[in-house]
Amino acid sequence: MTTPRMKQASGLKATTADRRAAHPQLKTVSAEKPQRTQPIAPANAGEGLAGFVELEIEARKCETIDDLRFAIVNGPRRLAAFDQAFLAEPSASGTWSISRASSVAKVDRHTPYLRGLEAWLNHAEHAELLARCEPRQAQIAQETAEWGIRSKAFDLPYALWIPIKRRDGSLLAGLIALKRDNWRPQHTMLMMPLADMYGHSWEALGTRRIDLTAALRPRFKARRMGLLVSATLAVAAFLPVPMSALAPAEIVGADAALITAPLDGVIHDVALPPGASVRKGDVLVRFVDVKLRNDLEVAKRNRAVADSKYFRVIQSATSAQKDMQDIALAKSEVDVATAEMTSAEELLARSVVRAPRDGILVYTSKSDWIGKPVATGERIMEVADPANTEIRIELPVSDAMAIKPGGTVALFLDGSPLTALPGSVTRTSFRPVMSAEQQLAFRLYARFERPDMHRVGLRGVARVSADDVPLWFYLFRRPISAMRQRFGL
Repeated sequence: MTTPRMKQASGLKATTADRRAAHPQLKTVSAEKPQRTQPIAPANAGEGLAGFVELEIEARKCETIDDLRFAIVNGPRRLAAFDQAFLAEPSASGTWSISRASSVAKVDRHTPYLRGLEAWLNHAEHAELLARCEPRQAQIAQETAEWGIRSKAFDLPYALWIPIKRRDGSLLAGLIALKRDNWRPQHTMLMMPLADMYGHSWEALGTRRIDLTAALRPRFKARRMGLLVSATLAVAAFLPVPMSALAPAEIVGADAALITAPLDGVIHDVALPPGASVRKGDVLVRFVDVKLRNDLEVAKRNRAVADSKYFRVIQSATSAQKDMQDIALAKSEVDVATAEMTSAEELLARSVVRAPRDGILVYTSKSDWIGKPVATGERIMEVADPANTEIRIELPVSDAMAIKPGGTVALFLDGSPLTALPGSVTRTSFRPVMSAEQQLAFRLYARFERPDMHRVGLRGVARVSADDVPLWFYLFRRPISAMRQRFGL
């Protein structure tokens, strides 16, 4: 006979949200004692049987074990009329812990009430009783007092332990139902088959996860898979791959004209900012020329004195034959004064540095050079042709490899890291030099394959590739090098 209540249960979707909506009193357990609700007892045997069928349908519609846990602690109240229920599950170490509680959405296992309940479950004498996998009634308050368990008083002293078992008889979990009054025989009789039904559902949900593994296990044996993987790795280890390394790189001018200090002095001014276009003959740098102008003025006066002395000796030599030997000496003094004046003029002319060719200026900034003393030959700037650029790569010594002219280079600029600019190596340094990061590095130069114009000064990362090597050598080159340096193998 189908009752209206059974028809309503057949169309119910037993999800966690639906069950929580059916219990509006749900909340997180944070107090020391769980919340109690008024028990609902079945009106007669027919209603109890209908409730049992509803609970079975609800358990079969659970999609996860967590949904089934919720149904176990909340559903049987419609049959057994208890006040509170807890679900206990064994751990790998054999201890029991509370995982679910009725009428609440979350269990706080650190409350004194639940700590006392877990201490009662894990007591040595109680463990022997639970190992029998049989239901039992107990008075929690009396047993905790006899066993010396310190806990707050249990206001629901009458407990019913219902084991939830697998088909082979081993324990999956246990339901602890608490009441203020003693348990009636008809309630315990209804709980027994309900526990068997929950155990069957639990075991069915637990085996879903290994269905795929069980289906694939006959096809892929562990030994066969191991041999297949080993063979694949052995073949892949000898696949040829290009030997490559990453290094910082910068776009520089090819065959740029270097501007160096023509004399020892202090820079007075830099005429143009970095990156400015210049033409041949434009003023670039001016040195402080106060001393040079004074030296030139002194040289001019010394030349005038030497000329006056020379003319006086010439005039006196015509009147007196004895002054003829002084003519050569006076002429030498004139030549020396002339040479000193010429040298002073040349040094003064060098105090102004001019552009030797057309191009753009490449240097740091004006503030780095104005007022700075420099020595003869010290590099100040360079004039580069913007249409003739190349790549300068600083390959660290730790990544050094046999790079020959013609090696492949791919430049990834910081501004466009997804675009590679191809190039080829033109020359390399014979010895490593100190880089800007104070690391020894080999300096490589590469030309672009496409004649596109690239702005001088752009930086990025270059991937330098050499000859092909086996994959195993590419992967273990650094560890092998480190072992050789450390142990000398």
